[in-house]
Amino acid sequence: MNLSSYTALAVRLANTAAHASGEPDPLGSPSACACALGDWLAGPVTRRDLDVLRHVRTEFNAIFQAAAAGDDQAAMDRLNALLIQFPIQPEMTNHGQQRWHVHLASQGSAGDRYAASAVIGVSVTVSGLGVSRLGVCAIASCPRVFIDASPGKSRRYCAEHAAARGNVSNLRREPADLARRAAPAGGGPASAAPRPAAPAAS
Repeated sequence: MNLSSYTALAVRLANTAAHASGEPDPLGSPSACACALGDWLAGPVTRRDLDVLRHVRTEFNAIFQAAAAGDDQAAMDRLNALLIQFPIQPEMTNHGQQRWHVHLASQGSAGDRYAASAVIGVSVTVSGLGVSRLGVCAIASCPRVFIDASPGKSRRYCAEHAAARGNVSNLRREPADLARRAAPAGGGPASAAPRPAAPAAS
């Protein structure tokens, strides 16, 4: 089993926070949660599961935001905390006729199992690709997250805005970009503090 494939669960869960104003929270009720995550949930969803999933959703969004801002330590501190809260139990299985491979044993409630799978997926992905592959959509008004698995680390948009083109007034500025803009020409000392950027067009 490719444990990094479970990263999709983390992205899907985190992005349930991006529902439009006035719309119900996808994690607001067991039935709504089943619609949003149902194909990955095993078993009935309880009120406790909703609490667990909302907590993990908040943590994943904070992890992706910290990673996108270049604060690797803060991102990994939160991820380590989730690894402690939602430990996995690996086991060897062959599913009948397949060759033997590592599988995650089912334990805990539906929310616990979903959370543990998502957490180990992000952990394995970060181990293989690096913290910087955890991204937040470059569209300033979009809080959705994504995993950048592109060969050249070139992805900048979530799945909803994958076809976006450079409307720079709506793009989220990255830390490196801000540093370059603040640096004085010629490498000398700045004569004045940089002017704050104008707010992005809504």
